[in-house]
Amino acid sequence: MIVELHIIQNFAPSNLNRDDSNAPKDCEFGGYRRARISSQCIKRSVRRHAAFADAVKSAGGEVGIRTKRLKTRLVGLLVEKYSKPAAEAEKVASAIIDLLGFKLGDAEKTEYLLYLGEGEVKELVNISLSAWDGLTALEIDKEKKKKDAAPEALKQAQDSLKSVVAKARKEARSYAADIALFGRMVADNKNMNVDAACQVAHALSTHKVEMEMDYFTAIDDLQPGEDSGSDMIGVVEFNSSCFYRYSAIDLNKLNENLGFNSDLLAATVKGYIDASVKAVPTGKQNSMAAQNPPGYVRVLVRQDGFPWSLANAFQKPVYASRDNGSLEEVSITALEKYLARLKSVYGEGSIVCDAMFNLYDENTGSLEQLLKAVGASLSKEATA
Repeated sequence: MIVELHIIQNFAPSNLNRDDSNAPKDCEFGGYRRARISSQCIKRSVRRHAAFADAVKSAGGEVGIRTKRLKTRLVGLLVEKYSKPAAEAEKVASAIIDLLGFKLGDAEKTEYLLYLGEGEVKELVNISLSAWDGLTALEIDKEKKKKDAAPEALKQAQDSLKSVVAKARKEARSYAADIALFGRMVADNKNMNVDAACQVAHALSTHKVEMEMDYFTAIDDLQPGEDSGSDMIGVVEFNSSCFYRYSAIDLNKLNENLGFNSDLLAATVKGYIDASVKAVPTGKQNSMAAQNPPGYVRVLVRQDGFPWSLANAFQKPVYASRDNGSLEEVSITALEKYLARLKSVYGEGSIVCDAMFNLYDENTGSLEQLLKAVGASLSKEATA
């Protein structure tokens, strides 16, 4: 089963997602320059939104953390919760990280960000406690990576790590909800990889876009009255764009990643949709405050595993006029026309839920009604 999310969202002047030159990200689509928000930016906004975390935690789930400071976290738990000596805790945490295949830099941080759930961190703590003597005796040569320790104690720690990996791969295992959705790739330890259940597209403007420049100056507040002129000059690029946003969730894969917990599955999906509607990227928001909610949201739940992105509805850019309506309105019209055509060609018998709201149509429902409809659909399918 697939859950698809289609959103039309118009933003006031903004620079929500910047490239390496601090300009708004863009791309070419359908032969025209478009504004773009990267999928990574969208996913971060969603997973850090309170609506997602609240929904997941209400069903007993957890949200992951992305950090280089795994050692600091492990040491803190070992010292504060289990009253272990700080020096030994430091050594054990370093040993665990080394056994996992990661390297610690000079600042005692891993070389790259690790994406972990709190449950996984607690498992590492439990392994540390069960093999404490061997891990405290473990000496690591950072250059040659040679390990010397009591053979039985070291083997105990290694076997414990292997058993956790085996459990994660073979048994029903619930990962943090955002890891279950977006997956995890760990180059140095492929056993920790998690296949994503959710695909998120880059948001594209439904119309062609021109970048604009905001020239600004700043004056020293303590500048003497007889002086004139600015003390800083700068330029910020921005645009104002109406975006089409698309994502799809493989419910079977998500269910597997969540340990086949139907309540947590429903909460994760509803939390993801709720947060996707409400979350806005933070780029340059203190300067531009483009806090514009979507004008149109549609969710399709289908049984055939044949997802439809509706981005091609905008291969030919739309445009606003007095006769056509606003940019958001004409984008909605183009999307619905294209969706209707897809339904007529490919059929719609596999669609078990089609819920939507449209700010420009008083006959459509609300976000609350949409979430209830999706939840009812998931419950019905789970008991079928």
